[in-house]
Amino acid sequence: MTVPVVLIGFGLGMVGGPFADMALAKVPHGNAGSDSGLFNTAMHLGIALGTALTSLVFFSATGGSPDGAINREAFTAVLWWVGGTLAVMWALMFFLPEHTKSQAG
Repeated sequence: MTVPVVLIGFGLGMVGGPFADMALAKVPHGNAGSDSGLFNTAMHLGIALGTALTSLVFFSATGGSPDGAINREAFTAVLWWVGGTLAVMWALMFFLPEHTKSQAG
């Protein structure tokens, strides 16, 4: 369980910084605070939605059963689902526009 979770965390960590930089690169200096707050709110909404969808996949696979084998299979299914989603997001990053200089700098 540790290796997949660490790999997913590493992947999310590698995406988070560049994504914030790219999203806020063209924001005028006067609007940086508001846009940063909006960006963080959107990120937290995405995390909450991702957690809810992951929980939905997990509990739909277990059916609420306390059986360890069923929970293990559901956890494996969730890891594949999350890993696949992250792989698709990683592939889509190559279609993002190239980084430009910030207007604030």
